[in-house]
Amino acid sequence: MAYPPLHSGAETDAADPQQVDPAPPADAASATAMRGGWLVTLLLGTDRQQRMRITRSLLASLVFVVCIALIAYLTALGIMDPLEGRLLTAGMLISNISFYIALRSGFNQRFSEPALTLPQILAALTWVAGAYAITNEVHGGTLMLVALVLVFGVYNMNRRRTRIASTYAVCLMGAVMLFESWDDPLHYPAKVEWVYFVFVATIVPTIAVLAAQLDLMRHRLKQQKADLSAALARIGELATRDELTSLINRRQMQQVLAEHAAMSKRSMVAFSVALLDLDQFKRINDTYGHGVGDETLRGFSAEARRVLRETDVIARWGGEEFLLLMPEVPPGAPAIGIERLRAALVGCQISNSVPDLRIAFSAGITAYRPGEAMDQTIERADHALYQAKAAGRDQLIVA
Repeated sequence: MAYPPLHSGAETDAADPQQVDPAPPADAASATAMRGGWLVTLLLGTDRQQRMRITRSLLASLVFVVCIALIAYLTALGIMDPLEGRLLTAGMLISNISFYIALRSGFNQRFSEPALTLPQILAALTWVAGAYAITNEVHGGTLMLVALVLVFGVYNMNRRRTRIASTYAVCLMGAVMLFESWDDPLHYPAKVEWVYFVFVATIVPTIAVLAAQLDLMRHRLKQQKADLSAALARIGELATRDELTSLINRRQMQQVLAEHAAMSKRSMVAFSVALLDLDQFKRINDTYGHGVGDETLRGFSAEARRVLRETDVIARWGGEEFLLLMPEVPPGAPAIGIERLRAALVGCQISNSVPDLRIAFSAGITAYRPGEAMDQTIERADHALYQAKAAGRDQLIVA
């Protein structure tokens, strides 16, 4: 039987923030702030994860804004061919706008890596290589952009993607350097290009190693978080469950009773409480040992969970005594569930060690009276249980 968690009986009267009219802006500055918030929402959307992805992408795009400005400056100085500069600028703009549209539209969420970090890194490296190939005398300055682009992916890519990006960077830059030193040795002398390639081949793998270490740290932190969550869940289980029978324990049952009492006070939802005590349990322990006694408790608990309604809640109250809460019992038949359990125990094998062992129980049941202390209800059920024991056991008394 499942025991769904119940909400606290106390209710809050906090107003729904969506139903509260926003206060008018106090001044022009407040109005400007509100408009700014609207624009940010339009630009980034409302989903928290998507906003983070778009923000990172736009932050990376600032690098290309600087590149475009430098292309315009170098073109004006005559260092760069205007047509090549315009083509490179158009390529960077189209690339960045395309990634923004993919992220803002949610198209990115179709992929295993929704941030699209690796595709953005590969595209950026491609444009950096293009800039390197057309900046002539000042092409060495673009090498720092290779490292900068890879750093953007350090915190977001796993080891496999980092290896792909770093390998692509080294191979691509090496190919561009080789081609330019052959095609334009005046601006790209082979001796200098060799030094630049050593720089790239040294720095890029170093960044990849650091990224792999960060990825390993992230993995370990996630595992520690998962282990901690599992431990907390286990602690919570031990705090609310009886270890032997797996039923909720007395402390948790007291909370469940208090919650039902609060609900009954608010909405007049009726419920009954019964105390059940296994008959001759001491004799079972004395005759067969405590191991069989434990089996008996577990077997009774399992049968109770199987037979009783999903809405009924049974707890181990202490020793061989159990407390049963029955919401909305049928009028005139408060003991129908208890009698069903009694009938099921007649043919139930309780112990594997002693297959022929059969058990019975005595019970006292009473209805909760709205407004009374729960202790009074339990005391009334306990008194009825005492009467059932005095009447010869295997009895049910309704109080």
